[in-house]
Amino acid sequence: MTSQATPPSTPDPSTPFGALLRSLRRAARLTLEELAAASGVSVRALGDMERGRSRGPQRRTVDALAAALALDDDLRERLQRLADAGRDRGGPPAPPYLLRTVPDFTGREQELADLDALAAGSRTRAAVLFGPGGQGKTTLAAEAARRLAGRHFPDGCVSVQLHGMSDSPLPAAEALVLLLTALGLPPDRIPVDPVAREAVYRNLLGSRRVLVVLDDAADEAQTRPLLPDAEGGFVLVTSRRPLAGLEGVRRIRLGGLSGGESAALLERILGAPRTEGQSEAITRLTELCGHLPLALRIVGNRLSSRPTWTPARLVAQLADEGRRLSGLVAGDLAVRSALALSYRQLTDSRRLLLRRLALLPGHDTGPDLAAVLIDEPMRELIEDSLDLLVDRGLLEETAQGRYALHDLVRLFAREQLHGEEEDPAGVRLRMADWLLRSASAAGRWFEAPGAPEPWPGAPTPFTPTSAEEAEEWLTVERAHWAGALPILFAAGRYPEILHTARTLYWFSDRWDAWPEWRTLFTYGVRSAAALGDRTAEAQQLNCLAWAHSVGAGQYAEAVEHARRALELATEVGDVGQQGWAWAYITGATLSLRRPAEAAEAAAHAVRLFEATGDAAGKAVSQRVLGSALRESGRPEEALALHESLLDPGTRGAGTRAPDAGAPEPDAGTRAPDAQAPEPDAETQAPDAQAPEPDAETQTPDAQAPEPGVENAPGFDVFAQTLLRHEIGLDLLALRRWADALEVYRTVVTPATHAGTSRSQAQTLVGLATALEHCGETTEARARYDEAHRLFTATGDTASAEETAAALTRLAGNPVEAAASGH
Repeated sequence: MTSQATPPSTPDPSTPFGALLRSLRRAARLTLEELAAASGVSVRALGDMERGRSRGPQRRTVDALAAALALDDDLRERLQRLADAGRDRGGPPAPPYLLRTVPDFTGREQELADLDALAAGSRTRAAVLFGPGGQGKTTLAAEAARRLAGRHFPDGCVSVQLHGMSDSPLPAAEALVLLLTALGLPPDRIPVDPVAREAVYRNLLGSRRVLVVLDDAADEAQTRPLLPDAEGGFVLVTSRRPLAGLEGVRRIRLGGLSGGESAALLERILGAPRTEGQSEAITRLTELCGHLPLALRIVGNRLSSRPTWTPARLVAQLADEGRRLSGLVAGDLAVRSALALSYRQLTDSRRLLLRRLALLPGHDTGPDLAAVLIDEPMRELIEDSLDLLVDRGLLEETAQGRYALHDLVRLFAREQLHGEEEDPAGVRLRMADWLLRSASAAGRWFEAPGAPEPWPGAPTPFTPTSAEEAEEWLTVERAHWAGALPILFAAGRYPEILHTARTLYWFSDRWDAWPEWRTLFTYGVRSAAALGDRTAEAQQLNCLAWAHSVGAGQYAEAVEHARRALELATEVGDVGQQGWAWAYITGATLSLRRPAEAAEAAAHAVRLFEATGDAAGKAVSQRVLGSALRESGRPEEALALHESLLDPGTRGAGTRAPDAGAPEPDAGTRAPDAQAPEPDAETQAPDAQAPEPDAETQTPDAQAPEPGVENAPGFDVFAQTLLRHEIGLDLLALRRWADALEVYRTVVTPATHAGTSRSQAQTLVGLATALEHCGETTEARARYDEAHRLFTATGDTASAEETAAALTRLAGNPVEAAASGH
């Protein structure tokens, strides 16, 4: 389960007024009919309000509802404000992110009272609900969120499942991405660095009254980065462990329900007609379930799904120790007994599906991958089976069309898989093969025309019909296709792994911060080494250097991989890969603030690219060489070099034309696809910088468009943007303020390119610096402020501090500041 927008079991309210009204009505233990009778407002009108069809009722209606609900002055005023806002707004806001509640929640009143007191106070901003599996920790957290959100957290509730009981708990860094996204931060503003990401998260929580639910935490190390500071939001954690190492949290242990609560829960699930006259059997069922909420829930749901079954019949089955494991009272054995009953009620095909869902590398799946697991070509049958498993409580629908096993169900399914099937490893390999063939098919949309088809195999891979569909699949399924890499590697499928790395090469440039690229190119390196292909190994090492440098800011590691690539490329005489190894060394050492070393490496790269005629590689190296020259105190040389690379059609004032013999290559940030299969030299140029062909040239016939290269959206524009920014920096270093200002006013960072927010912020700083020295302090202050907000949002604390200092300087004595040359 990922960060959720999981609705309550009743229809979602589409307004804050509807959400609060429903919460208040439930807190008062009133039905719609009872509230209608007490307030004089019709049942239909109340239903429209709660569902959001009526967003802002009149004051007299609100007064009648407040009186019927016996609200105090604060709640009455809040309800009225939301009604007023509903009348003013042009449309309903998005619903809050919430865990799924259940209408028949029973018991836990003391725990809920404790949580209410903690939420209302200011000393403790986190609580841990802990206890054995099956105690209903998640259900209690959902109920607490429902009750507390309207009362104490006006900014809503977000939740994330940490998968602490799985083989692969969700890392804290990934949980932060989900939480920041749920809190409204755009994905391109989420920092790559985990520490910076944590700072952005705490900054957001400190400024909002929001409830965060962390479900199924594994340990202290996973949970600690997700806790708030002393003010703002409140975090509720569920875990099997007390997480004793966490500081400043309140721990609440959950045990079993009481006998009365257990019976009441079953009666609420089944309804009065099914339980009337069955009190003895109901009591016996609660005992056999050990008063464990999960076991009670599963028993009740199964009885509900079998109208002809009586509680007594189920008692007879559970009483048989051959069918009820001795550990029903606690832990995995308790859950296993209840799940086994649900499992046996499934058809053979649905049992097969449940078992094989345990093979998934990632946490959730769609129908296509589920179909591969059981070799079922009929999508409708798969969707029906998945929906049935959701209804039976064995599967969770985490988002529309996405399904996940709860961790405990996954354990049970895995046991059945190994107990009932002869070759689960073969099924796993077939799944992994399909995933990488599908990834390869999707990646072709972003490669040069003529990129190789996926290797043959069955079933047929997912084959997108557009670049948008390809990108969506690669994004949604990335945990799966990345998780397939070690499976194929263990099976010795090295050529297939290299094929996948090659066809995902240009796509990786669109989402350069994904950690999956380090996984992909690491296995690419290992596969090439296993095949004894040193040329391919050098290529993959260069890709790995790029992933560490651009995607993770791990510059030392990037240098190490690039130097190893250089060694191998030198051994095999691959001059092109030698050039790119030096290029990656250049960028990484420059980021490590070693400009002299970067300049030397760039000079090596330029010479090698000149020897091979690689204009794009030469341009990349020359651009970074210019940066190194500037950082070494040679801005005049840097400016001359950068201006020589600028597209003549985009030059303006402040720049000069290059010498007549100067090259005019594109100045990108990435190597052309050295990973792509070698095309026929007579029929295809290796220029990966070429723009994507238009639709007519992509389509060899009227039936199936040929995937083509898009060269990363905005790539050429971004290359020119980088050059103009570098020229602006050169002019600033030369104190040519007016020329720098004119250049910076022409810089437009394409929103489609990864890293746009940080690039835009850096450009704004350059613009603000030029404005400040030109005496235009009002606009300079505005641009610094804009950059400061972007740096803060992306977690670049060092740059944020620098822009804050600039704002302080301007607020003090702007004329003197500009004159001083700061």
